[in-house]
Amino acid sequence: MSEWIPALRFEQNENILLLFNISAGDLKKISYFNTRDIDREDGLQRRFDNKRSKAIAEFIKTDNAILANNIIINLELEKNKLKLKDIFKDNKINIGKLKKMVLSKKTNSEHHKIAFVVDGQHRLRAFEQVEKDSFDVPVSALIDLSLAESAELFVQINYNQKPVNKSHVFDLLGISEKIFPKYYLLHKAVTLLQENSSSPFYNKIKMLGVGKGFISQASLITALEKYKIQKTIEDGLTVCSEEDLYDVMWHFFDAVEKSFPEYWGEKKLLSKTVGIRALIRILNDMLTFTFKKDHEFSSDFVKKKFRKIESDFFDNEKLENLVGEKGVSILYSALKKELGI
Repeated sequence: MSEWIPALRFEQNENILLLFNISAGDLKKISYFNTRDIDREDGLQRRFDNKRSKAIAEFIKTDNAILANNIIINLELEKNKLKLKDIFKDNKINIGKLKKMVLSKKTNSEHHKIAFVVDGQHRLRAFEQVEKDSFDVPVSALIDLSLAESAELFVQINYNQKPVNKSHVFDLLGISEKIFPKYYLLHKAVTLLQENSSSPFYNKIKMLGVGKGFISQASLITALEKYKIQKTIEDGLTVCSEEDLYDVMWHFFDAVEKSFPEYWGEKKLLSKTVGIRALIRILNDMLTFTFKKDHEFSSDFVKKKFRKIESDFFDNEKLENLVGEKGVSILYSALKKELGI
């Protein structure tokens, strides 16, 4: 089942996007929905409104129907043991391979499909009520967003660009302590980093993904989760509280700020998403070392390690224009070699 369709690849703020048009029928085969009223832990979308989809379906039935707005999806490649190069090359995306993977799974669960619909559920589900599966719809596909990043994107689209029930927004972003239970401790620690005037991240985190700051809350939380900082602390201390996580982040990034002031700040290498993620990977290595050697983890300890880095290290041309996870890996590997870790 080889069905390659034209697609445009580009990047926005270190995120890879694919733009393409696909038949509504094929998009339904690879996509799933997850509404907040049904899934209280991981649901992002608002309650499905059948009347709204029915109205869209009636419009689609007309001869001159146009659905110009892109449906936004998150392609969950990593979860399905795929890399972007497996499904995208020569400006084409292999929709046939994605459909085949979905069909091969021995489950009836919609959640095991490969594309999560971040925005556009009512438009896509309208095709459940009208026989027009061949109708092409425009799609913007992001790659392997975390739950927190998907939630932030949903809020930016629906809260900042068009009206939405505010209780839904507050429910997603933490008015309730039960928002995203697996992110709760990380969220609390990041809040402390943003609000404590002595913190190297003081007023530098965009807590709702907008406003002042050089990194978003969602991006920082995703990096902490991806590189297993909480787990490493738990392995070393048996437990990990929000204060433990805050202290570790404070000491490490205080050392970063003091050691490399010319590279820390708005639009500077170590404050970009790629820089912070590479540093968090280094943080994990340093934590593992201190727990193994029974050393105290402190700002002075980290600064002593950073003295191994030559003054012109960050001026290397190879460290310019780094983006995405590949950029993180390049910077991390270079830092790791320099530090002798």
